[in-house]
Amino acid sequence: MDKIALTIAVIALTLHGLMELAPLLFMFRSRLAAQNTGKGIPRFIFEPLQNNIRTTMFLGLIFGFIRVIAAAGIAGNFMWAWGLGVSISIVTLMIMTFYLPMGIVDGILSGITLLSLLITYWGNRPIL
Repeated sequence: MDKIALTIAVIALTLHGLMELAPLLFMFRSRLAAQNTGKGIPRFIFEPLQNNIRTTMFLGLIFGFIRVIAAAGIAGNFMWAWGLGVSISIVTLMIMTFYLPMGIVDGILSGITLLSLLITYWGNRPIL
């Protein structure tokens, strides 16, 4: 069960990290599209994020790199990566409501990662 849970966590962290790194590949293209048509810029419910879209995208890139590093470390069986994965998942679950509507996917992937990592650490141990 622990191997399966770790594999699920690695896959979820990798997908989530790549999802957040994807704008890096399309930033130039979407910037041109936004200049020409006004489309291509994501909309957030939380207005300060919308007003500071470049900073928001930069923070997403940082989170994406952290997730990919955590996934690589967990695949290499390093405990620091387990802690990094748990930490980034908790932070994401706390701030995901600011990133709605895209935050829904963040919450799902972070929840899967957090649950998988906690299962690997505590497993079937009883509470009492």
